[in-house]
Amino acid sequence: MSDLDRGDAAMPHDAERSALQCEWLISACCGHDVLDLGCGDGRVASVLAPIAESYVALDNDGEAIRRCRERAPNATMIEGDLRDPQLDGYYDYVLCLGNTFSLLWDVEEAVASLVRWRQLLTENGVVVIDDLADDLWPELAEGRWCAGLDEETNRQLVWAADDAVFAIRDGEAIDIESWHPNERDRRMRLWTAGSLRLAVIAAGFQPPCRQADGGVLVLRAAPPVRPTGS
Repeated sequence: MSDLDRGDAAMPHDAERSALQCEWLISACCGHDVLDLGCGDGRVASVLAPIAESYVALDNDGEAIRRCRERAPNATMIEGDLRDPQLDGYYDYVLCLGNTFSLLWDVEEAVASLVRWRQLLTENGVVVIDDLADDLWPELAEGRWCAGLDEETNRQLVWAADDAVFAIRDGEAIDIESWHPNERDRRMRLWTAGSLRLAVIAAGFQPPCRQADGGVLVLRAAPPVRPTGS
Protein backbone atom coordinates (compact mmCIF):
# COMPACT_ATOMS: atom_id res chain seq x y z
CA MET A 1 0.00 0.00 0.00
CA SER A 2 1.45 3.36 -0.98
CA ASP A 3 1.71 6.30 1.38
CA LEU A 4 -1.15 8.12 -0.32
CA ASP A 5 -3.48 5.23 0.38
CA ARG A 6 -3.10 5.95 4.11
CA GLY A 7 -5.73 8.64 3.57
CA ASP A 8 -8.27 6.17 2.20
CA ALA A 9 -11.36 6.15 4.42
CA ALA A 10 -12.32 2.64 3.30
CA MET A 11 -8.94 1.16 4.24
CA PRO A 12 -7.23 3.39 6.82
CA HIS A 13 -4.98 0.56 8.05
CA ASP A 14 -3.35 -2.49 6.61
CA ALA A 15 -4.96 -5.80 7.56
CA GLU A 16 -2.53 -6.55 10.40
CA ARG A 17 -2.93 -3.20 12.14
CA SER A 18 -6.70 -3.28 11.68
CA ALA A 19 -6.88 -6.76 13.24
CA LEU A 20 -4.80 -5.68 16.26
CA GLN A 21 -6.96 -2.61 16.76
CA CYS A 22 -10.18 -4.62 16.53
CA GLU A 23 -8.81 -7.15 19.03
CA TRP A 24 -8.16 -4.37 21.54
CA LEU A 25 -11.60 -2.85 20.90
CA ILE A 26 -13.34 -6.19 21.43
CA SER A 27 -11.71 -6.55 24.83
CA ALA A 28 -12.51 -2.96 25.82
CA CYS A 29 -16.02 -2.48 24.43
CA CYS A 30 -17.70 -5.84 25.04
CA GLY A 31 -20.94 -5.33 26.95
CA HIS A 32 -20.79 -1.53 26.80
CA ASP A 33 -22.76 1.25 25.12
CA VAL A 34 -20.74 2.41 22.10
CA LEU A 35 -20.99 5.37 19.72
CA ASP A 36 -19.01 5.02 16.48
CA LEU A 37 -18.41 8.44 14.90
CA GLY A 38 -17.48 8.31 11.23
CA CYS A 39 -18.36 4.62 11.01
CA GLY A 40 -17.61 4.40 7.29
CA ASP A 41 -18.42 1.06 5.73
CA GLY A 42 -18.50 -0.75 9.08
CA ARG A 43 -14.91 -1.95 9.53
CA VAL A 44 -15.29 -1.62 13.31
CA ALA A 45 -19.08 -1.81 13.63
CA SER A 46 -19.19 -5.27 12.07
CA VAL A 47 -16.93 -6.56 14.83
CA LEU A 48 -18.22 -4.64 17.86
CA ALA A 49 -21.98 -4.27 17.30
CA PRO A 50 -22.73 -7.98 18.00
CA ILE A 51 -20.96 -7.87 21.39
CA ALA A 52 -21.85 -4.36 22.61
CA GLU A 53 -24.75 -3.61 24.94
CA SER A 54 -25.82 -1.03 22.38
CA TYR A 55 -24.09 0.29 19.27
CA VAL A 56 -24.83 3.53 17.44
CA ALA A 57 -22.99 4.14 14.15
CA LEU A 58 -22.97 7.65 12.69
CA ASP A 59 -21.69 8.97 9.37
CA ASN A 60 -22.54 11.89 7.09
CA ASP A 61 -22.35 9.69 3.98
CA GLY A 62 -25.58 7.92 3.15
CA GLU A 63 -23.82 5.30 1.03
CA ALA A 64 -21.41 4.53 3.89
CA ILE A 65 -24.40 4.11 6.21
CA ARG A 66 -25.95 1.66 3.76
CA ARG A 67 -22.80 -0.46 3.58
CA CYS A 68 -22.35 -0.32 7.33
CA ARG A 69 -25.94 -1.47 7.86
CA GLU A 70 -25.25 -4.50 5.67
CA ARG A 71 -22.19 -5.45 7.74
CA ALA A 72 -23.68 -4.60 11.15
CA PRO A 73 -27.46 -5.09 10.95
CA ASN A 74 -27.91 -4.98 14.73
CA ALA A 75 -26.39 -1.48 15.04
CA THR A 76 -28.46 1.70 15.09
CA MET A 77 -27.52 3.77 12.05
CA ILE A 78 -27.67 7.56 12.03
CA GLU A 79 -26.79 9.91 9.20
CA GLY A 80 -25.35 13.02 10.80
CA ASP A 81 -22.40 15.30 11.53
CA LEU A 82 -19.76 13.73 13.75
CA ARG A 83 -18.62 17.19 14.88
CA ASP A 84 -21.91 17.78 16.69
CA PRO A 85 -23.91 14.55 17.03
CA GLN A 86 -27.56 15.31 17.72
CA LEU A 87 -27.99 12.54 20.27
CA ASP A 88 -29.56 12.41 23.73
CA GLY A 89 -27.96 9.25 25.10
CA TYR A 90 -24.72 8.64 26.98
CA TYR A 91 -22.01 6.19 26.00
CA ASP A 92 -19.22 4.27 27.68
CA TYR A 93 -17.11 4.46 24.54
CA VAL A 94 -17.16 7.15 21.88
CA LEU A 95 -15.01 5.96 18.96
CA CYS A 96 -13.46 8.08 16.21
CA LEU A 97 -11.21 5.67 14.38
CA GLY A 98 -9.27 5.23 11.17
CA ASN A 99 -8.33 8.57 9.62
CA THR A 100 -11.56 10.22 10.76
CA PHE A 101 -10.06 12.56 13.35
CA SER A 102 -7.66 13.84 10.69
CA LEU A 103 -10.68 15.29 8.89
CA LEU A 104 -10.95 17.75 11.77
CA TRP A 105 -8.12 19.77 10.30
CA ASP A 106 -9.11 23.07 11.91
CA VAL A 107 -7.80 23.01 15.48
CA GLU A 108 -10.61 25.12 16.94
CA GLU A 109 -13.18 22.88 15.27
CA ALA A 110 -11.43 19.80 16.60
CA VAL A 111 -11.51 21.18 20.16
CA ALA A 112 -15.21 22.04 19.84
CA SER A 113 -15.93 18.52 18.58
CA LEU A 114 -14.04 16.96 21.48
CA VAL A 115 -16.02 19.11 23.93
CA ARG A 116 -19.27 17.85 22.40
CA TRP A 117 -18.11 14.23 22.54
CA ARG A 118 -17.17 14.63 26.21
CA GLN A 119 -20.76 15.67 26.89
CA LEU A 120 -21.94 12.31 25.53
CA LEU A 121 -19.87 10.21 27.94
CA THR A 122 -21.13 8.29 30.94
CA GLU A 123 -19.43 9.02 34.25
CA ASN A 124 -16.51 6.70 33.48
CA GLY A 125 -16.80 6.83 29.72
CA VAL A 126 -13.90 7.49 27.34
CA VAL A 127 -13.25 8.75 23.83
CA VAL A 128 -11.01 6.53 21.69
CA ILE A 129 -9.16 7.85 18.63
CA ASP A 130 -6.37 6.48 16.47
CA ASP A 131 -2.83 7.23 17.61
CA LEU A 132 -2.28 9.24 14.45
CA ALA A 133 1.03 10.79 15.46
CA ASP A 134 2.62 7.47 16.35
CA ASP A 135 1.28 5.85 13.19
CA LEU A 136 2.02 8.48 10.56
CA TRP A 137 4.43 11.14 11.80
CA PRO A 138 7.50 8.83 11.69
CA GLU A 139 6.84 8.29 7.98
CA LEU A 140 6.90 12.03 7.40
CA ALA A 141 10.14 12.36 9.38
CA GLU A 142 11.70 9.62 7.24
CA GLY A 143 11.08 11.62 4.07
CA ARG A 144 7.83 10.02 2.94
CA TRP A 145 4.53 11.85 2.46
CA CYS A 146 6.26 14.40 0.22
CA ALA A 147 4.20 16.70 -1.97
CA GLY A 148 3.97 15.39 -5.51
CA LEU A 149 2.25 12.96 -7.86
CA ASP A 150 2.06 9.26 -7.11
CA GLU A 151 2.21 7.46 -10.45
CA GLU A 152 1.07 4.15 -9.00
CA THR A 153 -2.22 5.50 -7.63
CA ASN A 154 -2.55 8.57 -9.88
CA ARG A 155 -2.97 10.80 -6.84
CA GLN A 156 -1.56 14.18 -5.93
CA LEU A 157 -0.48 15.07 -2.40
CA VAL A 158 -0.40 18.77 -1.49
CA TRP A 159 0.46 20.53 1.77
CA ALA A 160 -0.56 23.83 3.32
CA ALA A 161 2.18 26.42 3.18
CA ASP A 162 2.38 26.95 6.94
CA ASP A 163 0.69 24.03 8.71
CA ALA A 164 0.55 20.22 8.92
CA VAL A 165 -2.56 20.20 6.76
CA PHE A 166 -2.71 18.27 3.49
CA ALA A 167 -5.09 17.12 0.79
CA ILE A 168 -5.09 14.17 -1.57
CA ARG A 169 -6.41 14.71 -5.09
CA ASP A 170 -7.24 12.14 -7.71
CA GLY A 171 -8.79 12.02 -11.16
CA GLU A 172 -10.00 15.35 -12.49
CA ALA A 173 -9.16 17.05 -9.18
CA ILE A 174 -5.43 16.80 -9.90
CA ASP A 175 -3.97 20.22 -10.62
CA ILE A 176 -0.22 20.36 -11.17
CA GLU A 177 -0.38 24.16 -11.14
CA SER A 178 -1.63 24.13 -7.54
CA TRP A 179 0.41 22.72 -4.66
CA HIS A 180 -1.54 23.95 -1.64
CA PRO A 181 -5.02 22.85 -0.49
CA ASN A 182 -7.84 24.99 -1.84
CA GLU A 183 -11.57 25.34 -1.17
CA ARG A 184 -12.36 22.32 -3.36
CA ASP A 185 -10.06 19.93 -1.49
CA ARG A 186 -10.94 17.72 1.45
CA ARG A 187 -8.36 18.93 3.93
CA MET A 188 -6.87 16.70 6.60
CA ARG A 189 -4.48 17.34 9.48
CA LEU A 190 -1.48 15.17 10.19
CA TRP A 191 -1.69 15.59 13.95
CA THR A 192 1.51 15.70 15.97
CA ALA A 193 1.57 14.34 19.50
CA GLY A 194 2.05 17.85 20.89
CA SER A 195 -0.78 19.50 18.97
CA LEU A 196 -3.14 16.65 19.77
CA ARG A 197 -2.27 16.82 23.47
CA LEU A 198 -3.01 20.55 23.54
CA ALA A 199 -6.35 20.08 21.75
CA VAL A 200 -7.39 17.29 24.09
CA ILE A 201 -6.55 19.24 27.25
CA ALA A 202 -8.26 22.38 25.89
CA ALA A 203 -11.41 20.27 25.42
CA GLY A 204 -11.46 19.23 29.08
CA PHE A 205 -9.75 15.85 28.93
CA GLN A 206 -6.73 14.47 30.69
CA PRO A 207 -3.61 14.02 28.52
CA PRO A 208 -4.09 11.12 26.06
CA CYS A 209 -3.35 7.63 27.35
CA ARG A 210 -1.58 5.60 24.67
CA GLN A 211 -2.64 1.99 24.19
CA ALA A 212 0.18 0.66 22.03
CA ASP A 213 -1.38 -2.79 21.59
CA GLY A 214 -4.43 -1.23 19.96
CA GLY A 215 -2.78 1.70 18.22
CA VAL A 216 -5.23 4.06 19.91
CA LEU A 217 -5.35 6.95 22.35
CA VAL A 218 -7.84 6.84 25.22
CA LEU A 219 -9.21 10.18 26.38
CA ARG A 220 -10.70 10.50 29.86
CA ALA A 221 -12.46 13.60 31.08
CA ALA A 222 -10.38 15.73 33.43
CA PRO A 223 -11.72 15.94 37.00
CA PRO A 224 -13.57 19.15 37.78
CA VAL A 225 -11.48 21.92 39.26
CA ARG A 226 -12.35 22.48 42.89
CA PRO A 227 -12.49 26.11 43.98
CA THR A 228 -9.81 27.09 46.44
CA GLY A 229 -10.75 28.42 49.84
CA SER A 230 -10.81 32.13 50.43
